[in-house]
Amino acid sequence: MDLITIKTFNFPSEVAIVQSFLEMEGITVYLKNYTASQLSYSIGDIDMQVANEDYEKAKDALIEGGFAVPEDFKQ
Repeated sequence: MDLITIKTFNFPSEVAIVQSFLEMEGITVYLKNYTASQLSYSIGDIDMQVANEDYEKAKDALIEGGFAVPEDFKQ
């Protein structure tokens, strides 16, 4: 399964509400660097990832939920 980073966080405390929101929308979320950031109490990039096939649904949910704006996804 290919994963795509949908959002990046600096603090572990920011992750839970967005993760819960996406999971309520039926989107499975994977966290990269989350455990390491909790163990070291560091500030760093925590990547929230979703399966490639869930990317568009997750993107739309983040925008509709107020967690992102369309410009966040322009490359």
